[in-house]
Parts: sequence; C-alpha cells; structure tokens
Amino acid sequence: MKLVNKKGVRVLAVVVAAAFVTTSTLASAPAASKKTFNIWWYSKDNTPTGQTWAVALKEFKKAHPELNVKFQLKTFEVMNNTGAQILNSNAAPDITEYNKGNGTAGLASKAGLLTDLTPYSKKYNWNLPSSVSLYGQYDSKGLMGTGKLYGVPSYGEYVSVFYNKDIFAKNNVKVPTTMAQLEAAMATFKAAGVTPLSMGGAGYQTVHNVYALAVSRANQTWINSFQLFKGKPIDATTDANIKWAATKLVAWQKAGYLPENVSGVKVDEEATPAFQSGKAAMEIGGSWLDGDMQTKITTFKYGKFVLPGTLSVGSAGNLFVIPTKSKNKDLAAEFINMVLSKKYQNYLGNAGGLPLFADEEAIANPAAILTAAPFGQIVKKNALAMYPDWPVPGYYDILLSNGTALLASGDVDAYMKATGSFYNTGRPKA
Repeated sequence: MKLVNKKGVRVLAVVVAAAFVTTSTLASAPAASKKTFNIWWYSKDNTPTGQTWAVALKEFKKAHPELNVKFQLKTFEVMNNTGAQILNSNAAPDITEYNKGNGTAGLASKAGLLTDLTPYSKKYNWNLPSSVSLYGQYDSKGLMGTGKLYGVPSYGEYVSVFYNKDIFAKNNVKVPTTMAQLEAAMATFKAAGVTPLSMGGAGYQTVHNVYALAVSRANQTWINSFQLFKGKPIDATTDANIKWAATKLVAWQKAGYLPENVSGVKVDEEATPAFQSGKAAMEIGGSWLDGDMQTKITTFKYGKFVLPGTLSVGSAGNLFVIPTKSKNKDLAAEFINMVLSKKYQNYLGNAGGLPLFADEEAIANPAAILTAAPFGQIVKKNALAMYPDWPVPGYYDILLSNGTALLASGDVDAYMKATGSFYNTGRPKA
C-alpha cells in the first residue's frame, strides 16, 4: 500500500513534521534518571500513518514525563529481513511496527519473540472485528488467522470502484448496489460510446479484478479456507467462485465493456490515465491510487463505491507488536490503545489515511472522506477479503500471466487448470 498526503493537509504535515523532529531531538539528550522507552516504526513522517503516530507519541511523552522516549525510524525492508533477529536480541524495542504474515509476525510468534496481547485487548476493550484481528493472530505453527493475538493493526487498505460522476449523471445512471445494476450501467455506457470499465489486462488489475469478482459472492468461511487453509480445502481447479469470476470477466470483454485489446493494456501507463482523462466511466483500483486521482483528475468530478457483493479485496495494515523482551509492556500497550482511540483514528482519517475505527461524521477533509467512507463500509460489514496472491509463494506471477492469457483467449478452463493446479500444489498439506 502506498500512502500519500492528501490535498488540504499540507499544513498539518508541516506541523506534524515539526513535532516529529522535536521528538527525535529530545530523545537524543536523555536525563540519566529517566527510564527509557524504545519505540520503532517504519511509516514515514510524510504519510498519514507516520504523521498520526508522531502526534500520538508527543501526547504520550507529555503524559509520561518520567520516561526518556527514544524513537527510531526503521524501514520495511529491515524489519522484513532481519526483524526476528532484532527481536531476539538485547536491542529489541519496547514496541514496534511489524510486518503481518506467516513469514514475519507468524515466525516471530512461533519463536516466542512476541507478547500475547489478548489480556491487553480485554483490558482496553479493543473489540477488533475478526477480519481485522486475524492479521495479528497466529496459531502454534505461526499461521495467520487464528490463535493468540500477537499484533494489532490500526489502518487499512482496499480495492473499490472509481467512477466519473459527470458520465454517470449525463447518462442518468445511479451508483450500482448490485451486480445486475453494475452490468446494466456498463451496457448504458457502451451504448453511449463510452468505455464502461478501464482496465490494464497486462498488469495487476487482471489479478485483482478476477479475485474481486470471486469474493463478491464469497463469505468468510471461503476466505478462511482459500487464504488461511482453515476448514475444508478448496480445489482451485474447480472452485465455483473463481470460475464464475473468470467467466464473468470474459463476458464483460466480449460485451465490449473493457478497453479494446485489454490483455495488452498497461495499468499505470494506459488504464489509469484513460480514466483520469475522462475516457472511461469506471476503474477498479486500490486506495493507493487515491493521491494520484486527486492530483490528476481536473476536468470532471469523481467518486468511489464498493464493488457490489459480499466481500471486498483489502486488508488491515501492518501491526504494532510488543516484543517478549520489552521492558515496558504495559506502557507499550497504552500507546497501542492511543492509536486505536477515536481521537487518533479520526486524526488519521483527516490526514488522508484509512482508519479502522473512525467516526465517519468526524472526518472533515473532503479528500479523506472520499477515501475513508467506502473502507468504513467494508470494515463494518466484516468484509475484508485479503489479496489474491497471498496464499502460496509465487502465486502472483501465475495469476498475472494466466489472467492476461484469459483475456486474450477467453479460455476459462485453461485459466482454472493453470492457476488452480499451482494453488493446490502450493498449499500446505494436512
């Protein structure tokens, strides 16, 4: 996920950056009598999350003048590649942002390097929805999705539909809330000579769009099986949801709802610019496109809506964890509780980020509202469906190459055989 500053929050960014520098400066000259509290994260101070956490940390310091708060800005790569070694050393911090997933937080929890946060969750009444908490839950094998709570996310990311409000209004089309309405809208746009859905068939949108359609008719039981290998195994060569999705995308292409020669269209160079220039009515895209949309769309008004159906592509963000070697676990949990509070969730939303628990009416920044509102709907429905390439290593390349071939040939059976066989072979054996 790529988080960027939104319009209208540049002054906020400057103020927060000043607070951030102050935090670092104060941490460099500790009083000898003070107890040290070490906190790390890798969300940079020019992102909504980094801005929000910096302000929260400033308040935390004021509430605890007895502490020498030492902050260190890390990188995703460092924590991804060497996090377990760091957590297992005397250099481990009291609290850190950490990467979600079986190979990172799962590995660390299995090795006994992370504190079980379940008691703190009960103490502070976090009440995390299951589609949020699962990213911080790991079983005895280090597999994500069930077990003890070792980490807590405080933000999110998702895929939704960007739409051209002017084209919708000109053709008397309302925002669709069912798949039938969406297809009727696309038929109307096609008849009017407008590309209904911009799509880069030669890039990641092929991967995301098949999965977006599949989960639009799935449920969390299916997600648990497909993504987390819980319950009855899925045979991905015959799965009804995936086959329906692949068939639907081919049908859209044959109906002329996608760009011509869509299998050769690139996402960033062609599909997204086509929507931004007003040549298409819609584009299915991720929240990482929000900043680019706000900057480059200048000739029409646009909005976002959730793809009709039960679930949506997306996930909670990375985690705050408390290492087992933390010397200040209670204080670390107090800071986690701060960033989960309405105050800082609302702050994150107004900074242009994607809070998990903000009050929708408290988000005043128009650009932030546009970003946060659909995500809020998804979270309230407990409807985050993760991302299509997560289950098995190397899956993304298989989904991409065969998804592009699907759009070029229309051969659903070949797509199911190739992608399904790879998934079935790669998933853990019982």
